[in-house]
Amino acid sequence: MHKRPIILDCDPGVDDAYAIMLAHSNEGFDIRAITPVAGNVEFKHTSRNALDLADMLGIDTRVAKGADRPLIIELQTAGEIHGGNGMAGYTLPMAKREFDEMKAWDVIYEEARKFKGELEIVAVGPLTNVAIAILKYGDLKDYVKRIVIMGGSATVGNHSQYGEFNIWVDPHAAEIVFHSGIPVTMFGLNATRQSALTSEEMYAMSDMETSVQDLLKGINHYVFGLRGGKDWGGTITLHDAITVGYLIDESLAETRKAYVTCEMTGRNTYGQTVTDFKGLCGKEPNVDVAMVTHVEVFRNMLKGMLEFYKAN
Repeated sequence: MHKRPIILDCDPGVDDAYAIMLAHSNEGFDIRAITPVAGNVEFKHTSRNALDLADMLGIDTRVAKGADRPLIIELQTAGEIHGGNGMAGYTLPMAKREFDEMKAWDVIYEEARKFKGELEIVAVGPLTNVAIAILKYGDLKDYVKRIVIMGGSATVGNHSQYGEFNIWVDPHAAEIVFHSGIPVTMFGLNATRQSALTSEEMYAMSDMETSVQDLLKGINHYVFGLRGGKDWGGTITLHDAITVGYLIDESLAETRKAYVTCEMTGRNTYGQTVTDFKGLCGKEPNVDVAMVTHVEVFRNMLKGMLEFYKAN
């Protein structure tokens, strides 16, 4: 079976953990590297979590350290959502392996060259690592098939009125990626929130006996503890896993082409992904923007993921 080469660029992170688990459970992927970046929590945690998750799940891949801060601005994190260590306080078993000797951006370029235009990058954290790779290697665009990102929004934000967290953390990096010449697909909040899961669904996943049960229980205990306990009647969106899910099955989402740029100076719009669907600015579309996601498709993917971890 031909496997598609992918790199997971991430900042684990609760929903990053789900994204990594989902990608690993899909037999169609060849995970060439995991490249952590600072974002949800400080880099000392995101990098350690990436290495420990890869080891715990048995993912035989390179884990290469990336950027510990944004390109220009100071790092701001979301530890209040993801817990102090990023894994909702759950302590992962310490990996027996070491980090790759190369930096994340060098690994991205090296793997892209190996696959001569077939590599896909799934970036579900701030885009700092990918932006550095683009800046350092001018011909990277010739070797990457596409970049699928979790970030931005065609409507409102979650960290400010219009700024989604991943983009808001490093908008300068996002602007570089959007205008890199590499095809980009953007899963923003306007789309991912359509596939939110209920607290009952989340607890059903952690109640199932799998090799990742302790991790899922730890995550649920923290996340729903913040919201008033197990019987909290709201929903949780696994934004990063939804983005990975699109690579598994594109029927998960419907996209629309737009010219997208990132606001880097606005007092009220800082970090906004400005989406021009009508061509009013006279620019050619540079991004496929996810507009609709189908929650039933995503639920079925998660069921398949859990079956994988029941057997492994």
